[in-house]
Amino acid sequence: MLALLVAIATCATAWALTSEQPARRRHGSLIGLVNAILWTIAGLYADKGAVVAVAMFCALCFARAYARGRIVGGAA
Repeated sequence: MLALLVAIATCATAWALTSEQPARRRHGSLIGLVNAILWTIAGLYADKGAVVAVAMFCALCFARAYARGRIVGGAA
């Protein structure tokens, strides 16, 4: 079940981030954050520290992109 959620989140992230519409890119950042959290959970369940470390870094990157999109989107 977790693998299915990760796959859906990955595809939705790629679809939204490649959109030309800024709102979809913000949604892509949010879905990417959810995807990174799912990967973190999967890494914790599998007891794989490297997966958890990379997933946490990705979560920070997506959170930063989402926050920047919200700030820029709010100013426009």
